[in-house]
Formats: sequence, C-alpha cells, structure tokens
Amino acid sequence: MKKWLVLALCAVVALAGWKPVPKEPEGLALVRVLGVDGSGPITLTAVCGGEDQEEPGRGQCTEVDFESALERLPWSGEEELSLTSVSYIIVGRDVDLKTVLLAALRNEELGASATVWLAEEGAAALLEGCGDPASGLDLIKRQEIEAPTVVEALAKLERGEVLSLPLLAGEKPSLIDWEEWRSGE
Repeated sequence: MKKWLVLALCAVVALAGWKPVPKEPEGLALVRVLGVDGSGPITLTAVCGGEDQEEPGRGQCTEVDFESALERLPWSGEEELSLTSVSYIIVGRDVDLKTVLLAALRNEELGASATVWLAEEGAAALLEGCGDPASGLDLIKRQEIEAPTVVEALAKLERGEVLSLPLLAGEKPSLIDWEEWRSGE
C-alpha cells in the first residue's frame, strides 16, 4: 500500500509542475500590441507577436468610433485576429484617451491589464515601422520601466490627476521620454 501511495504522490508532484504551452488556435492570430489613432474616425492597428513567429500578423481598420473599430478589427488582416492577448495599447496624441480606456475596460477581450503607451508620431506610424513591437516593449519592461495599466490610467484621469505616459519612437520601439496627459486633453 505504501508503494502505491508513494507512486501516486510522485505523480501528483510531477503533474503539478506541468503547464501546457499556450498555442494559437489554427487560423487565429493573437494580437499583442494595439495602436489607437484619432478621436473620430478611429484607426486601430493590431500587431500579433511572440518569439515563435517569424513575421508578426497585422491588421488595421478605421471606423467612426472605438467600439465599431474593435468589432471590425478581427477580420482586417490575412488571418482572424484575437484581442484576448493584448499586452500593450499604444495611443496617438489625437485620441480621446478617457473614451478609449473606458471602452477597453468594458470590452471582454481587452480587459484592464494592458499597459498604455504614447507614440510620438502616432500609433499607426510607429507600428508600421516596427518589425516586432511586442519584443521591444517587453525589453523596455524588463528595464523596470512601468507604464500604467488601462485601469490605472483611467482612474487617474477620472480623479483629475496628471497621467504620465511613456513616449515611444523608433523602430524597436524605444522609450524617448515621459509625457503628461491631463484629463482635459
């Protein structure tokens, strides 16, 4: 009886450390970076990514508002795009940030944990020039540079506080500065 108990315990310990590796479902690309430009019409730029992808999938669409653009975005690329893995939201200076953050928070796929960044020349322009922006942003995060999450940024704007967003430019992208965003902007 002790042998079976020991074998069962070993099996439980071995299985406890095992995690399946998440994979993209066939024909579905996981968006890691979402770019937002404009306050009406809104242009969304999606870039998929991950270490296992040679060339990240991309999609882009323009609609009258953020919610409409989110609905159309999954079918704007060469394969269906999923917004369930968005880690980074990059905004242009011309967005209605409070509206975008509130819509992102209400969206079941996007959620509150994506971090918010500002693109110096606009999100679409930044993302078009980047091969794999998620890897560049991952590198910035490993340097202990903390961008606010959607919920943190929205809370600051709702309280009328100054929100500091990391300002990005370049091909990696690279952090070039921090910029203050006030709730009236």
